[in-house]
Amino acid sequence: MKMRAISLFVAVAVLAGCDDPPTAELDAAKQALDSARTVGAERFAANEYSAAQRAYSEAETTTNTEAERFFLFKDFEQARTQIADAKSKAMQAESSAEAEKQRQRESAEAAIAAARDAIVAAYTSLEEAPAGKGTEADIEELSAELSMADADVEAAEAAVASENFSDAESLAESADLKATEVADGVMVAVDRYHALVEEMRPWYERF
Repeated sequence: MKMRAISLFVAVAVLAGCDDPPTAELDAAKQALDSARTVGAERFAANEYSAAQRAYSEAETTTNTEAERFFLFKDFEQARTQIADAKSKAMQAESSAEAEKQRQRESAEAAIAAARDAIVAAYTSLEEAPAGKGTEADIEELSAELSMADADVEAAEAAVASENFSDAESLAESADLKATEVADGVMVAVDRYHALVEEMRPWYERF
């Protein structure tokens, strides 16, 4: 009877120890982590990505530790739980990164569109500004500033293409400010023009 009990115990121990390492599951978690990094989770979901990295590292350590145990004592249940957690966190990091990236893209593109509108309005006012009466230098300076605003917008669009959305938005805001300053400068130049015209009118035409 005692021998039968011992044999049964050994059989149960052997079966428990025959648990294979969850290699495929660990690989899947690593792939999920790599996928998150590919979409920019390190930049756009840094906290979630760091949490996923830590979870994966813990799962990997647990798996390796259990794999080194004597076969009768191997138990990968905790490792499987940690692996599932790591994979879930990696997928969440990827999802968060995609959402944040889209939000930043839309914000940058909206800023660029606003800057483009401001530049078009500034060019229109510049073209309609009267020339002469000492305003040539003012108009030339304003035109040069507007060209710089154009350059800022082009740089902003390039930054969007490189997914440097923060830089893109800053450049677009700079372009918008330059265009607004040009429009204001045109108004000042026009006022100065009309004042000079008025000064040059014969005294008898002022009555």
